[in-house]
Amino acid sequence: MEEMKTLSEMIELLHHKGYIHDMEITEHGLKSKDTDELFKPEELIIEKVYRFEGDSDPADMAVLYGITSNSGTKGTLIDAFGTYQNPRIGEFLKKVRIIQDEH
Repeated sequence: MEEMKTLSEMIELLHHKGYIHDMEITEHGLKSKDTDELFKPEELIIEKVYRFEGDSDPADMAVLYGITSNSGTKGTLIDAFGTYQNPRIGEFLKKVRIIQDEH
C-alpha cells in the first residue's frame, strides 16, 4: 500500500501512472473533461480508491477514484466524502465494477 499523501499529490501520482483524464459525472454518464468522451457504468472499472479526511473541517473530506474504461481511457474522479457527497456520483459508481480494494 502506498503512503497516504495529500489529494493533490495523489492526483499527480495517478497522472504519472496514466490516469490523465479529469472525469465528471453528467446526466448521460461519466465524461472526460479533456476529450468529452462519455462512458456508461458497464464500460468502466474502478482500480484505485483513496479517502482523504480533513483534519479540522469536514468539508475537506474527499474520495479520489482511479478509473479505467474498456477502451483504455484512464482518469480520475473526485467526490466529497460523508455529508457533502454528491448523490449522483454515488449512484453512478454503485454500477461500476471495482477490482482493487480501498487504500
